[in-house]
Amino acid sequence: MPAVTKFSFSLPWFALASLALVGCSTPPKATVPALTPENAATLLRNNAKAETWITYVKKQNPACGYQLMLPDQTNQPTSIDLSHIVMCGASPSPKEFDASVSFAYDKGAQKWVITRFAS
Repeated sequence: MPAVTKFSFSLPWFALASLALVGCSTPPKATVPALTPENAATLLRNNAKAETWITYVKKQNPACGYQLMLPDQTNQPTSIDLSHIVMCGASPSPKEFDASVSFAYDKGAQKWVITRFAS
């Protein structure tokens, strides 16, 4: 009978140790880096459609340019949609100059990319 008692006391210890090992061996949650305003502006500068559009808009009104108001990214979103990204001075652009953009995090390349630009 003492062997059974000894075994019953060692079983919980073994179970706790096993759970601790399983908990330590799981991979960490993948993190999505925040899209910074600088990175977003660089992506727009390197996008042919976005660059062509802002060149056209600036010919009409040199005070216009892109202004990106990025949302809070503490929940690590994998995509961000922005509308009304053209400002003329301190005011929103007229409708004919307006544009929108969608960014997505490419997990394979581990970087943010533009998935859509519309003007």
